[in-house]
Amino acid sequence: MKDEGLVLERAEIPSILSFADKDPFGYYDELRKHGSPVWDEKAQAWLVLDYEQCVEVEASEEVFGNIYMNADPILLEVKGGRANVTVSQGEEHERLRKFHLALLSARAVESYREHHVQPIVGMILGRIAGKGRADLKAEFAQQVVPRVICSLMGMPWDDDRKMARILQLNEDIVAFIGNNYRGEELKAQALAASAELNEMLRPYIRERRENPADDFISRVWQEAPTQYGELTEADAIAICRELYFAASDTTIHGISNALYVLLTNEDVRRQVQADRKTALTNLVEEGLRLYSVVQMRHRIAKQDVVIGGKEIRKGELLLLVHAAANRDPAQYSCPHAAKLDRPRPAVHMAFGRGPRSCIGAQLARAEMREMLGTLLDRLPNLRLDPDATPPSFAGFYMRSFGPLNVVWDV
Repeated sequence: MKDEGLVLERAEIPSILSFADKDPFGYYDELRKHGSPVWDEKAQAWLVLDYEQCVEVEASEEVFGNIYMNADPILLEVKGGRANVTVSQGEEHERLRKFHLALLSARAVESYREHHVQPIVGMILGRIAGKGRADLKAEFAQQVVPRVICSLMGMPWDDDRKMARILQLNEDIVAFIGNNYRGEELKAQALAASAELNEMLRPYIRERRENPADDFISRVWQEAPTQYGELTEADAIAICRELYFAASDTTIHGISNALYVLLTNEDVRRQVQADRKTALTNLVEEGLRLYSVVQMRHRIAKQDVVIGGKEIRKGELLLLVHAAANRDPAQYSCPHAAKLDRPRPAVHMAFGRGPRSCIGAQLARAEMREMLGTLLDRLPNLRLDPDATPPSFAGFYMRSFGPLNVVWDV
């Protein structure tokens, strides 16, 4: 139980839960005045705003467990099963992570970019190039990204309705996660979404077990047992579910945020037009840093511990607010500005740190670079449509700008 004076003092601080679909960055700056971490009474969690504190917590799994360390059957079902790498713990997690990192290594991703990303980007741009206007979030980002992961998994990727359904199911799961796994209606939606995703995958899981091909599902059957041990069908579904999930929503948000920076910052635009290698790569990183697709990560204190002079009790929840850490003035000069000349542009919290950092970071970066470069090549004088609805920074647990209504010269 918190000290009464401490709770009263913090009761006047707005809760992070109040900032869904609202720009949170001024709020984070105000919270910093109270130090980090800050107790959020409504969220029943410590908000960790400081960059170095976030790094420390995420690197210390022996002290700060992830949200699934004592997962009940409901959480396991939502995530697809115990063999999902984000749910797994201890040595099992380390073994599963090795498999995923080999599957998504930088060398492997370069092949995926050529054989999967490029053709799909080209196909989707071919649909819209002659129109002269589009919503690049709905008609480009949301069309490319789920198709790439389906292509990598050896599943049909040309069904528009199915791609839209996959995104909706993932959003239903994200809504439950973002609400700290609370709410009966959100739980029911997440469970139903999980079951439907499992059924989408199941026929391919069974087929590739008997008739392997050159795709992710086949490699799960062929290579994951080396690290995980003998796989059941349920295990294979759980492993594929995280690949299916992690490689879609987050990258859509990431490319949308990078596009927003490109479309609203003339200096950035000039630099990227002049340099499609370093400047374009740094645009991807600055978009990730500035707008932090995954706004926060969850951790649970495994023991009493002190962070930033605050006493955290065993069992208390910490929300590691990456969106705040990525604009920590102690870490970044001009933290609210897009600067493509930062000395270490990829040093940020967008993909997390430590043993649970994002396994798909290399693929996400490759997709975003390919999508941005091809857009600039194919759509001359690309710019925001002054007559259409302007973009806003919407969401809560995951956030990005939309709609991205643009026009270009035809």
